[in-house]
Parts: sequence; structure tokens; C-alpha cells
Amino acid sequence: MIRSVSLHSPRGPQARVGLDIPMGSVRVVRALSFPVGTLPPSLLGLLAEFRLIVNKAIRSAIRDDIRSRIGLQKAAYRQLSDEHLVYKQYIPSAFEVALGTLKPYRRRIRKGKKTNIPYVRQLFLKAENQSYRLDRGTGRLQVPIRRREHVLLDLPLSEWHRSFLSDPSWSLGSLTITPSRILVTVRKRGPEPYEPTSALALDTNEDSLDGVEADGTSSRLVRVSFGGVRQIQATHFRRSRRLAKKKAQDRRVWQRLLAREGTRERHRVKQRLHRVSKALVGDARAKMAAIILEDLTLSRASGRSRRRNRRLSSWPRGEIHRQIEYKAALAGVPLIKVHPAWTSKTCPACGARRRDRVGQDFVCEVCDWEMDRQHNAGLNILKSALASNEALARGVRFHLGALRRDVVIPLYDLPARVGAREDPSGAEYVAAVAQYVPPPTRSRNRRRLPYARVSRKGGTVQNQS
Repeated sequence: MIRSVSLHSPRGPQARVGLDIPMGSVRVVRALSFPVGTLPPSLLGLLAEFRLIVNKAIRSAIRDDIRSRIGLQKAAYRQLSDEHLVYKQYIPSAFEVALGTLKPYRRRIRKGKKTNIPYVRQLFLKAENQSYRLDRGTGRLQVPIRRREHVLLDLPLSEWHRSFLSDPSWSLGSLTITPSRILVTVRKRGPEPYEPTSALALDTNEDSLDGVEADGTSSRLVRVSFGGVRQIQATHFRRSRRLAKKKAQDRRVWQRLLAREGTRERHRVKQRLHRVSKALVGDARAKMAAIILEDLTLSRASGRSRRRNRRLSSWPRGEIHRQIEYKAALAGVPLIKVHPAWTSKTCPACGARRRDRVGQDFVCEVCDWEMDRQHNAGLNILKSALASNEALARGVRFHLGALRRDVVIPLYDLPARVGAREDPSGAEYVAAVAQYVPPPTRSRNRRRLPYARVSRKGGTVQNQS
């Protein structure tokens, strides 16, 4: 499996690298989602009982300060087993859910923040793979309610579902049931990561992944666009705000419309990110390259304007990294994570740092090195990875002077969507802004230039000064 280590060097935080070293095959987990209609009353009652068991387990863990499933099972299993007439293997699953719910609560308590005791309100059921039966050919699901009682559900299998269930290398995992959806997890061991002969170091930005691609003989600056994700988010935000103002008097309609708008935005953003991550991992696999990313842990945006905080909070950095990580594990592509500190403010030629705010272009005050800030961060990410991985350093060579005036090219071209309906991607707004030419600003100390005034009646033009 992949183990994360931290390497330290005398260069300070810039050289501290969180490196994913391949120590064998990786375990990959996928979730298969099935929409359901109306669930049987007995199954809905089981969901309510499971929720009640989870909430009782949360109270028991807080009261006795229990932090492990074994300790919670010793303290509360017998009592909950006598009070609830359900399948007994559901109780340990409820203990796992309760302990997972308590983790953020205890974290906030340690930090001295005010918080409430967690309470689960949604109806759901989580069962391990030994608690249910699934016919992988027909989709017949058998869920036990209690002893000698169970329900049968027919899951709608699509070709995508059958591609996983028909493959014996994918084993069944846990089962999650909600009133509207059923989730079945499948898992398998990924292939062994290959020995990379090139590297693809990328800096994560709001609109794209920018960086450098280098191998044993050449290197180039690359850019991986997100496909207009930022414009889609801005367009849906304007539409949501307009709907909120229009339907402010009816709270039910307001909530339903905003929920629909948020769902459409998430689906469109995720679909574009899936296309980007799939093409990126495929390109790296074809070139036997290792993907190098930043280990971003930006918890929240603070100290900025409201507009910038909202934009950064909707930045899908975690989603694009998650997709790249699991797709790289499935394809056997090595993935390296480096520390993101000072990557855009450090000179890759002399190592000097700038403490002030850096604009679009980074200019070194010591050696006059100049490059785009985002690609400059990609160079520093690549240098950090090469300094910590000897096998990668033997196969990758690049010269900074050759990249100084290099032309940035896209890493790949996404295929055009044929037959898809138009969506609020913001393309028309961007085109209008690009064609708009602002009027020249007039200084107070400058002499007023003559301008033309058009008469509405006669259409004559008069020059005035």
C-alpha cells in the first residue's frame, strides 16, 4: 500500500516533502449507486431503528469517554441488543458510524470551540458485506431485518454497474441504504505502480493545473484547463441569488429551487472534472510519467473579502485531487505529494524567496529570474520531488534556461460535446467581456479632449470642447 512520509532538509519548509512511496499495490474502493422508489415499511422501520441505535451509541461514548469500537461494544452492546429487535450484526456497524460522527465533535472540543452534541437525523442503514446477499448477475438484494425475516429488492443494473459486478476482481464491500438511494461499495487491489521515466508536476489553481512536464531529454510548460468550472460556478451563484430574492416570501419553494440549482451545479462541475482527471491520468500512463501534486490542506478562507472567501470555498481542489488519486491508483500511475509552502514565491534558479505579494509574474530580486507565477510553482514542485526521490531524479532531467521563454501548451485537447444542450457555463458572458473596450480614463489635470454629441432630433453631430 502507499505510505506517506515527511522528509526534512536544511532548506526549511520549502524542502519538506510529503512523498507517497509505492510499497505495493493499493486498495481501491468504488461506490455503485442505485436509485430506488418506495421502500417496504419493514425496511423503513429498520432504518429508523438503526438511526436510534447510532444516537444511543453516541451518548454512551460521550458519557464513558469511549474512543474504540471494542470499548463501545463492551459497554453498550448487550443493552442495545436487548432493547432493539434487529439483526445483531447491524449493532457493530452502528458503533463505527457513531465513532466516526464523534471525531469532528471531539476535534472541536480540543480546540476550545463551542459545539453541540451530534445527533443523526437522516434515516439510513450501513451494513458490512457479511450482513447482506447480492446476486451480481440479476441485481437481487437480500437485506435481513431480524432473525428469519428479510426483504428482497431488485436493483436496476446498467452497463456501468455490470462492468464492476461481472468482474470477479472487484469484491463486495459495505452496503448503505437511504430512503431514496442504495450504495454498494466494491473494492480490489490496484496494479503495481510502474517505474516512472518522466514527471508531470502541476500546481493547483482555480481555473487549471499549471506546471511542467519533464523526461530524460526534454521539458515543456503545460496547462490543464478545468473546462470552464469557475464560470459555471459564477453563473449558478448569480442564478441562485436571483431565485432567492424572487421567492423570498415562500420558503418551501425557495429551498426547493435552490436545492435543484445546487444539484445541477455539482453535477456539471463533477462531470467536467472527471473528464479532466481521466485525460490527465491517461496521458501520464501513456508517457510512463509520475504525477506530482501539492498536499493542499486549506481548511477555510479567512482574512479576505466576502466575494473572495466565497470563491475560494467553492474551489474544487479537493475533488480534482480525489479523482486523480483514485484513477492513478487504478491505472498504476505513481503519485507524489509535496508540501505547498513557498512554491509560488521561491526562485527555482537561486532559491531566494520573496516575502511580499507576488503578482501574475514572479520576478526574483536576486538573479532577475522571471516566469509566470503558476508555472514557477510547478518548477519548485518538480524540484522538491526530484530532491526526495532518487529513482525519479535518475530518469528526469530539465534545464531552467530552456523553460524561461517556452510557450505554454495544453497537455491534451478535450473532445467537444456533441448533441449536448446548452448550459449556463458563462461562455457568452466571458466573450462579451473580452470584446468590451472600456472608455479611456480622463485625468483631472489633463486638458479636456473634444468629444462628439449626437442630436436626437436632427441626427447632426456637433463637436464641442
